[in-house]
Amino acid sequence: MAEVLMDFPQLTRTLHDGREESVMKRTTLVANTSNMPVVAREASIYTGITIAEYFEIWVTMSSMMADSTSRWASIA
Repeated sequence: MAEVLMDFPQLTRTLHDGREESVMKRTTLVANTSNMPVVAREASIYTGITIAEYFEIWVTMSSMMADSTSRWASIA
């Protein structure tokens, strides 16, 4: 996760008018380490879903991605 946090600020996207914009202007990251308790892992996935739903309803289109989904399956 630390590697992702270091790489993301360097990523840019080209807007319709040709300007470059940092990907971080439109990104929300919810992170959790694998050695955290199960409750913390469960809370992080629900936090990510809640944030994605908020942006979907009030702002614009959104997407939610979860890494290592097998960990989430072990919660249920």
